Amino acid sequence: MTRPVLVVDDDESFLELLEFELADQDVELQRTRSAAEAREALHRRRFAAALLDLGLPDANGEELLASLRQQHPQMPCVVLTARDDVEQVVRCIQHGAVDYLTKPFDRMRLLTSLNNAITQGALRVRVGELRHAGALGSGFARFLGESRAVHEARALLRRAAASDVTLLLLGESGTGKEVAARAVHEESRRAAGPFVAVNCGALPDGVIESELFGHEKGAFTGAVAARRGCFESAEGGTIFLDEIGELRPDLQVRLLRVLQEREIQRVGAEHRTAVDVRVIAATHRRLREALDADPPGFRDDLYYRLAVFPVELPPLRERDDDVLVLAQSFLQRFAARHRKAVERMSSGFLAAIARHDWPGNVRELENVIERAVILEDDEQLDVHDLPVELRPVGVDRCQAPTVHASWDADDGRGRVGSGVVATRACSTPLLESASDDLPVRPFDEEERRIVLNALRAADWNIKAAADLLGLGRATIYRKIERYGLSR
Repeated sequence: MTRPVLVVDDDESFLELLEFELADQDVELQRTRSAAEAREALHRRRFAAALLDLGLPDANGEELLASLRQQHPQMPCVVLTARDDVEQVVRCIQHGAVDYLTKPFDRMRLLTSLNNAITQGALRVRVGELRHAGALGSGFARFLGESRAVHEARALLRRAAASDVTLLLLGESGTGKEVAARAVHEESRRAAGPFVAVNCGALPDGVIESELFGHEKGAFTGAVAARRGCFESAEGGTIFLDEIGELRPDLQVRLLRVLQEREIQRVGAEHRTAVDVRVIAATHRRLREALDADPPGFRDDLYYRLAVFPVELPPLRERDDDVLVLAQSFLQRFAARHRKAVERMSSGFLAAIARHDWPGNVRELENVIERAVILEDDEQLDVHDLPVELRPVGVDRCQAPTVHASWDADDGRGRVGSGVVATRACSTPLLESASDDLPVRPFDEEERRIVLNALRAADWNIKAAADLLGLGRATIYRKIERYGLSR
């Protein structure tokens, strides 16, 4: 599908060059030569991304960038300009630019930046649509994903929600069984009632019976008062029995009686109590195989009572591009929760999470994104924010791809080789080695010196300096602005 890209530049020769360089890409360029033309074009259609020159005849490019980001927050903007001005770069990033390219541009650099921006924009639009539809709030839309496997699972869950049938959710750990169970509850006639979740594998043997069915006063040592169990607490609603395959054999018998008779008996009670509860069970175990084990690992009569309506939830590795949609949703959630400015993922980050198999499924992805958001101080997640096992070979927080640098012991300044890519180990100091003889300086002073030494070593190449320090470029720009650094 051809993706529309807005180009704002008054240089006709540059526009022709841009069209030539992008002719073989799946994009449709709409050329505008002023801020007024750009606003008119945006009024007529939506664009996947924008390439914005700062030197416009009728407006300040930075002010236009700020207004575009405010009025069209889902459209990523890449700045193209002839000026390589550090202060201007800082301001553009603060205004929301996803990247900043100088003319004459490198074609591969432009393609990478543009494709990354388009991907980010598509994810923002999709998550925005889901949020507008209430998808991130409740019901089946909470079960995010556009893959065929998710559509099929969602269709079955919708059918289950229309009745009180006992539901058995199957699938690997982390595939979202509790999310699916809550969705069924919220879309059922019991939505106004309670939803009670119980992890059968996490409750100690001594209390699980009391937790499920309640107890009477004096039923055992420590039972100083009568207590309702989870089944009674879920009256009129839904009880979700997670990891049902871990339930003890004697409790499997009691659960079977509850499903058959719709009555529970508290520990120490002489009578039974009727309950109106919908049961949803879940397990990552293959219960059919457990039935055939010697001795059986699960009661066959309970299995057939639970598996009236079984639904298999697909693992994340079988869900096509759902990883990117889920990642963007988690990014927005955790950025808000942890009060971070992170709003996008780099192309390297996206590629790394797209090729991972995710043995821990959605739960693993959720944990990885939250960890990355906590680690990152920039607006963009990068590969260095990923766990070591997910990063490309040779990339970690201490050893990042950089231009080759040598150090002069006399003045502490570095020399950068021309175009030679290498790695810089953490053991190579940017400052002199610590010793007991050196005074302890304030943190800001040390940080300023570290950043300045990295910039000198990289001959003020911001990307190279950022790689030397294992930081994002936006962080380097902010440090330059904060400490007033210059050549």
